[in-house]
Amino acid sequence: MKLPFSISPRILFHLGEDLIKNESIALLELVKNSYDACAKKCSIDFHFKDNQLTKITIEDNGFGMNRELIESVWLKVGTDFKFKKIEPNSCGRIPLGEKGIGRLGVHKLGNKISLISKKRGSKEVELFINWNDLFEAKTIDDFKIEVNESPSPEIFKTGNGTKIIIEDLKAKWDRRELREVHRNLNSLNSPFSENNEAFEIEITSNSDFFEGLPSIDDIKESALYFGHCKMEGDKITEFKYEFKPWKSLTKVDVGRTKKLQNLLPVERNIIDTDGNPIDLNSAKIGPIEFDILIFEMDSQVFSLVNAEKKSIKDYLHDNGGIRVYRDGVRVYDYGERDNDWLGIDLRRVHRVGGNVSNNIIIGAVKLNRADSLSLREKSNREGFIENKLYYSFVEAVNYALALIVKERNVDKQLLTTLYKKHKVIEPVLSDLNEVIELVEKKVEDGETKGEILTYLGRINDQYREVKSVLIKSANAGLNLSVVIHEMEKIVSQLTGAIERNENEKATRLSLMLEKIVRGYSAMIKSSQIKRDTLAEVVEIALDNYQFRWLDHKIKVLSNWKESNLQAYFAKAETISVITNLLDNAIFWLSYARKEDRVVSIFITDQIKIDGKQFNSIVVSDNGPGFNIPPEVAVKPFMSGKPHSIGSGLGLHVANEMMAAMKGKLDFLDKDEIKFPKEVLVHGVDKTIIALCFPTEK
Repeated sequence: MKLPFSISPRILFHLGEDLIKNESIALLELVKNSYDACAKKCSIDFHFKDNQLTKITIEDNGFGMNRELIESVWLKVGTDFKFKKIEPNSCGRIPLGEKGIGRLGVHKLGNKISLISKKRGSKEVELFINWNDLFEAKTIDDFKIEVNESPSPEIFKTGNGTKIIIEDLKAKWDRRELREVHRNLNSLNSPFSENNEAFEIEITSNSDFFEGLPSIDDIKESALYFGHCKMEGDKITEFKYEFKPWKSLTKVDVGRTKKLQNLLPVERNIIDTDGNPIDLNSAKIGPIEFDILIFEMDSQVFSLVNAEKKSIKDYLHDNGGIRVYRDGVRVYDYGERDNDWLGIDLRRVHRVGGNVSNNIIIGAVKLNRADSLSLREKSNREGFIENKLYYSFVEAVNYALALIVKERNVDKQLLTTLYKKHKVIEPVLSDLNEVIELVEKKVEDGETKGEILTYLGRINDQYREVKSVLIKSANAGLNLSVVIHEMEKIVSQLTGAIERNENEKATRLSLMLEKIVRGYSAMIKSSQIKRDTLAEVVEIALDNYQFRWLDHKIKVLSNWKESNLQAYFAKAETISVITNLLDNAIFWLSYARKEDRVVSIFITDQIKIDGKQFNSIVVSDNGPGFNIPPEVAVKPFMSGKPHSIGSGLGLHVANEMMAAMKGKLDFLDKDEIKFPKEVLVHGVDKTIIALCFPTEK
């Protein structure tokens, strides 16, 4: 047959050269065509002879083409066949190509092109082009393309698809280019296999050029943290978190698994960031199934990964994020690089540690169309209409994500402790130590090295001084919102009492307000470490919270009136630390929706550490207890609160301030201390934190 063009075949030949930038892009465009044809699998074979690439074969199980489609579409330049299909095709995929030039990639790659294709219900078609004949042709009529239909298929005997064989390659591919092509092709693999996007790319070769490069399974297994969660109604009904350390992480003996039964009962309730319950059924969102892989990109851990590192980074760059599927069909454009629909990257910017970012996660949210009628897609097919119910959906997914990330933080902290150089795991100082080590190793000139190390040492000292000042400021700042909240409530009640001429109540509220202001003033005044009575600071802290005990219906048990124990401490800092612990207790008692809410503040001399006597203030409650290990809880930016709504600084600051006072912040089990009978009767032994102060200088 003749070419179905009104232009010269020589122009077609050069279009392949000019419109496609390089051979790698040409090959990627051809594979994208397989994806657009709804193929589940695309195989690319690289055939070498004498260490030179001589043939490329691309075969898929997509829709395939019949003779009419090949002549009217595949052999024409720049058709709008795809451009018109900007909406999902019959398998629910948004076509990757729009301009109709991707097929020109074959002409960029080689001079001899064979195409065999079969569409369902049609005959198998074979086409052959030899561009070498073009330059020998004197007229257009002399250059012909062979298109033959076969009554009995030779390649696609049981199904449909397309196979392209490219020979007499135009370019010489070196090892570096081939390995880069392998990485680029791998990035087109779908990370999920149970939806409309399921797309497997199989790369084979008769050489060892691709040796050591990971497959998609290798990349997925390079994740360290795996999460699964299913939510129905207002509850989590399935939950599984797994930490799977690589064999190369020899300092870690075993991984860790946490299942639904290991969650605190209160954690199984789905809530939004304001603590309000979310019911997916009443919101007509229906069940949500959530799966996620989290990768570890910290350089000192990532250096031990079993797979080739660049491939993993490239894959995450192209596929990182959380996608949404409804009945197995992807809802665009959730999970694309420019759509941070869950606010993951934004949270990471606002908070230095403890969060993940889109470029280290691969996730999928699955919905049922029949049950998610309230989630309506926009007319332009760019996600759901952002109404109140949509935000309930976002909050629910974020709640599940926060639970998984909280568990990941526990294991990440373990790896950081084991593998971070110098065991310095504090932000800034760890990086500074790495710079110092690099200077020691790389800078040869002794004078220059000494000068740089002097500056770095000075920075180290100045940072520690600044940190010491800011720790105290942070402690006061953490309680600022509590102060404002308390005072607003009392002022509001005081105003109402005055307007109603309730003079006695107004006087009582005025005294309460004055006592709170006086108590918080004591928190921020400069104080020195000296021997003082523990009961005094406990009294002030309890008075500061007098209104909150009433507001949250919390019973307080304390022996401060009977205690005369003394120790060495700074008064203002100690009041701040106690206040911080009380605030945590109130949050968890309210979050757990306990009916009988009790907090205990117990002064005791029972605690000895390393044979040394400490007089202590022990704060405990009858809430749900710790949901992250204490050694993790005292690290900066590590929070066990839902949605990571806590700053993750409270216990860290408390720990730092206790250390500054030569004391200890200790986490106790109920068997480690003898509580008064009243405390035990109320079960106030779930979260026990002791502030241990030295009795001697």
